Amino acid sequence: MAEHLDLLQDLLEVGSPQGFVETCRDLRDSMLFYDREVLIGAYTGVVEGLAFSVLLDAAIGQPESFPLTTERVRDFIRSLPDNLDLREYPMDVQSLAERFLETGGRSLYEAFPAWVATLHVYQSGEFSEQDDIDRLLAEARHQAELGNESQALAKIGRVGALALLGRRIRPAWGRIAGPLESWLHGLYTAVEAVANHERLTYPLRPIVEERLRRSARGVLRDLSLRRRYEEPASDVWRELDDVDRFYTEVISGRDRLSESAYAVVQAEGPILLPVLLTILGARELRDDEQGREHLAPVRALEALVALNAAEAVPMLLRIVAEVDPQDALFAAAQTALVKLGSAAAPQVLSFASGEADAETAIYLSEVLSRMEKDERVFRFLTSLFRKTSWWEGKGSLVRALADYGDTRALPLLRDALRNLDQRDSRQSELLREAIGNLSRRAERPKLSPRGRRLRRQ
Repeated sequence: MAEHLDLLQDLLEVGSPQGFVETCRDLRDSMLFYDREVLIGAYTGVVEGLAFSVLLDAAIGQPESFPLTTERVRDFIRSLPDNLDLREYPMDVQSLAERFLETGGRSLYEAFPAWVATLHVYQSGEFSEQDDIDRLLAEARHQAELGNESQALAKIGRVGALALLGRRIRPAWGRIAGPLESWLHGLYTAVEAVANHERLTYPLRPIVEERLRRSARGVLRDLSLRRRYEEPASDVWRELDDVDRFYTEVISGRDRLSESAYAVVQAEGPILLPVLLTILGARELRDDEQGREHLAPVRALEALVALNAAEAVPMLLRIVAEVDPQDALFAAAQTALVKLGSAAAPQVLSFASGEADAETAIYLSEVLSRMEKDERVFRFLTSLFRKTSWWEGKGSLVRALADYGDTRALPLLRDALRNLDQRDSRQSELLREAIGNLSRRAERPKLSPRGRRLRRQ
């Protein structure tokens, strides 16, 4: 009988009513003190390890049977609610089974697609050992947020194949996985299953080499207790480096980044972009558990500015369009766009004059007014000023034109002042201040190059 069929039989037995009771009893007896959640986590780990090992053994030993084996494992997971309907057992056993189905059973169901995607990629060899795991995960999260599950899973499969070969998934992804959380857990359990396999050694070798060294039946080494979502036991997954500590500092949302953090930014450069951009865009990091504003995205933004990362511009535009203007992230996004300068200007102008709504366009006019002079920006500011009413935010555009500093805006501002109801003292004050600032600039004598040098001296 094929090795994976033996393991499949073990899986079916552990997932039966009697197997559930006996396995939980064995696990409980090995515990120093009883904790129901730890017990359920341990049982979940046993089932996850067996289920993935069945799939892995078929992928390596009998690839022609892998599709059928996949269906049998899928059927096993789907049938767990019926198999573990333990109404004939004592109430405490029933309660334990129900709790497992709510947690571990759901975890199995959600992790299964990641296992299958991983083994499809691992079998095919359609990945490169030089692939950037952070970039793949960032792309997978983006596709998942767009609802493109198949494309997201394809990326997850490549990450999983790399993980089987010993490549490390950084701990930061445990905090920023978002819609990938269940699949990421599936990758952790896949590595855990290999690490506890009797005849396989973690990390695996490429599929051809594994098939060559294939030998006796593989079984799980033990059923030791492991909490759910624990990272794999291999040392390479546990040791933190400077980059891991940097991400931890960013995600913690401190008041400011440390000097050591900026040293990592300078040393590592663009390799940090996928994780930093994910932190910046992660809505779940914008508020903490008590609903208070969290600063992790702001710290990520500061690091991105230090990298002069034009790649952040589309996300910054989205933040200006979506985030409450009272949030620290909103102001930080505006400031970052200004600091990115010419790298950001074309995208800001295109977005502000195109898909942005009226309110967002006004907020972006404040950004454009602080950038380098550009005729297109001047035309945009004056056009927006003409078609915006005072109640829509014309005052912000008055300030933007004054900040921009082009004296050609004076006739427009003076005309607005003449047509203003003089009872609107605040609006009149804004216009008079802007006109005064621009007039002084217009009256400033133009110096020769020699005169400019003397003034600087």
